[in-house]
Amino acid sequence: MKSLKILSALPFLAGGIIAAETTASGLALPEKILPQLEPVLQAAVQQSPRMINRALDLEIAENNRLQARANLLPNVGGYANYFEARDTRADLSGRLSVTKVYYNFSISQPLFHWGERRNNAQMGEIQASIAKGQYRDGYRALAQTLRGDFMRLIIQKATVKRAAFYAEYTKNQLAKEEVRLSQKVISEFQIFPVRLAAEQAQIGSERARFDFEMAKISFARLSGRPLMSDDAIPEAIQPVPYEAGAYERLLAGYLNQKDLPTAEAVTLRKQLENEALNCANLKTRLRPKFNLVLGTSQDQQSYTINVAQKYRFNSFFGGVSANWTIFDGFSSQAAVRNGLARRHQMENDYKDLTERLTQLAQTQARQVDFAARSMAILDRAVLSSEGNLKTKQDDFARGVSSEDEVNLARLALIDAQINAYNGRSDCLYRTGEFLGTIMEDPVVANLTAMK
Repeated sequence: MKSLKILSALPFLAGGIIAAETTASGLALPEKILPQLEPVLQAAVQQSPRMINRALDLEIAENNRLQARANLLPNVGGYANYFEARDTRADLSGRLSVTKVYYNFSISQPLFHWGERRNNAQMGEIQASIAKGQYRDGYRALAQTLRGDFMRLIIQKATVKRAAFYAEYTKNQLAKEEVRLSQKVISEFQIFPVRLAAEQAQIGSERARFDFEMAKISFARLSGRPLMSDDAIPEAIQPVPYEAGAYERLLAGYLNQKDLPTAEAVTLRKQLENEALNCANLKTRLRPKFNLVLGTSQDQQSYTINVAQKYRFNSFFGGVSANWTIFDGFSSQAAVRNGLARRHQMENDYKDLTERLTQLAQTQARQVDFAARSMAILDRAVLSSEGNLKTKQDDFARGVSSEDEVNLARLALIDAQINAYNGRSDCLYRTGEFLGTIMEDPVVANLTAMK
C-alpha cells in the first residue's frame, strides 16, 4: 500500500505509481488463466489450517495490545475480612464474643510516569499492527503456494495421461512382437527389451497415478477443502500473455519509493519504533513515578492506654503516591546501553534488508523475463509437434507411414505440451513471487472480501 506521505513529498511519482497499480491488476496470474483456482484461494482465508492458526495469532496480538493499554487505566482492588472471634481481656472476667470486619478498597490511577505507560501502550499497538501485516503476508505466501501446487496438479494430470498412453503403446508393441516370436521371426533375446519396456511403462503409469493422488491429498490438506476429483482439475494451462514493459514500470515504481513496502521491511521499521520506545522507557527507571490514589477502609484502633479497648473506625482517603528507585547498582545504565546497541543493530539490519530487497525485486523481474522467453520457445515447440502429428496422420491415411509413427508423433506432442505447461507455470509462478515482493499481489484483496 503506497503511503500518502510519499505521494505528497514526491508528487512527480504519483502518476507512475497509479499506473503501476493499474498494470499490476492486469498482469497474468494463475487464478486469471485458471478460473477454477479463484474459489480455492478465496476459501483458503477461512478454511486453510495455516490461516486458522494465523487468525489465532491475530487474537493473541489483540489481547496483548489490550494488556499493554491496561497500564494507562485505573487499577481497582482491595480486601475484606470478616471474623467471629472470642477475645479474653485482662480488665474483664471471661471471654467476649466479638465480630470483626476489616476492609480496604482503593483506586490507583497512573498520574506521571515520564511517558513510560503511554510508550508501553503504543508498543502494544505496534505489535498488533505487525501481527496484522504478518497475517496478510502469510496469506499471500499461502496463496502463492496454492497457485504452484494447483498448476503442478494440472501438469501431473497430463503426465498421468501420457504415462497411460505410453503404457498402452508399449503393450501393443509387445503384443506384436509376441506374435513375431511365436512365428519364429525373432528370438527370445530380441523380445526381452520389449517386454522390459512394457513392464517399466506399466510401473511408470501406476507411479504417475499414485503421485497424482498424493498431490491431490496434499493440496486438499493445505487449502482446507475436500479432495478434488480429476474432472475438477483443468486439462491444460492456457497460453500466458506477457508484456515486458508492465514489469519494468512496476519495478521502477517500487524502487523509487523512499521506504520499501515489502512486508519484511515494514515489520523491521515497526520493530525499530518499538525499540526506540523501549529505550525511552529504560531511561525512566531511576525517576520517581506518581499515582493518584482514592479509597476507603475500615479497621479497629485503640484510643486509650488500654490497648485492649478498641474501637472501629472508617476512613476515606485520597492523595498522590510516589515510587522512586534511587539506585539499582547501575543496572538501568547498562540496560539503556544495551537498548541503544540493539537499535543500532536493527538499523544496520534494515539497511542490509533494503539493499537485499532491491536486488531481489530486480532479480525476480529479470527471472520473469527469462521464464517468459523460454515459455515462448516451448509454445512454438507445441505448434511444431502439432504440425508433425498432422503430417504423420495424413501420411498414414495415404498409407505412407505406419500407425507406430503416428503414435510416436502423438507422444512427442504430449511431451511438448507438458513442457509448455511447465514453462507457463514457471512464468506465472515467478510473476506471483515478483508481485508479492513489491506488495502488488492482488490476491490479498480476498482478505477484505471475506471479512
